[in-house]
Amino acid sequence: MRILVYGAGVIGSMFAAKLALSGQDVTVLARGTRLAEIQSQGLRLIDAQSGRQDTVRIHTIGALSPDDSYDFVFVVMQNSQVQAVLPRLAANCSKNVVFVVNTAAGYAEWQRAIGKERVLVGFPSAGGERKNGVVSYFVGRGAVRLFQTTTFGEPDGTRSLRAAALVAMFRKAGIPSVFCKNMDAWQKTHVAMVTCIANALYGAQCDHKRLAASKADIRRMVLGVKEGFAVLNRIGIRVIPFKLNFWMLPTGLLTFVFRRVMNTPLADLTMAKHSAVAHAEMLALQGEFDLLIKKSGLRTPNIDQLRKNLIEYTLNSDKGDIVK
Repeated sequence: MRILVYGAGVIGSMFAAKLALSGQDVTVLARGTRLAEIQSQGLRLIDAQSGRQDTVRIHTIGALSPDDSYDFVFVVMQNSQVQAVLPRLAANCSKNVVFVVNTAAGYAEWQRAIGKERVLVGFPSAGGERKNGVVSYFVGRGAVRLFQTTTFGEPDGTRSLRAAALVAMFRKAGIPSVFCKNMDAWQKTHVAMVTCIANALYGAQCDHKRLAASKADIRRMVLGVKEGFAVLNRIGIRVIPFKLNFWMLPTGLLTFVFRRVMNTPLADLTMAKHSAVAHAEMLALQGEFDLLIKKSGLRTPNIDQLRKNLIEYTLNSDKGDIVK
């Protein structure tokens, strides 16, 4: 298949490399210094779990032309960046556009912008960091899949042939993947969880060990997720996937577990480092989830406290006062 990965951050780079290595015809859209890096050095990746290193020479473009036709276009970027690329996607002729983007706002805006029939959605179980042009990444396997598995679906829940093709393509590329018939609920659940985790990290200046050392802050994080799930239940949205209902276990037990989880190198790579560079996205996601909170009519005192961490971190970051 002809594949375009629109965005060459950690996830986009990893997707592009894995799909290319599995035999797909992959092009990456990147800009500026990142485009120059890929053109001169290829996609350079290190698997943070196994230590495997790959350098993948790959076709690149700096802009999307209307007549550039691909079987799938993967839009892999932060929530706050999507609005700017919608006109270019709308003008392009490719029939299948997969938004791999965090959102709690649903898909109506994307569907209006580029055509309802073109939109698919997905989200990765993956993360990492890019440093000096090298992407250090992990892919969700084994116990990590208790939290999240790379997931794809249609906005209307149809088990379509193209959604099945996505899952098969990613499995072939070595990325465990599943189909979900309610991606909107899946992503709202994810936002309820990830905003609380990131906002707790902002209170610790994105130092995962510092957060792990604070029983009170981990407890507030856990209670925030519980409040978020209560919001979803109140407005008629199920927690998806069902396995994430483990967050409803006793608060003391979850606090104990997550203090240990947060103290691991994997938490640094997958949570802390991402949060440190994603506060603009988290502001957007928090704003989207706040609309759901308002709709529910519930009080969310722990989410309210965690939100203050996000706002303070963002203000200090904008002033250049963050010390890491």
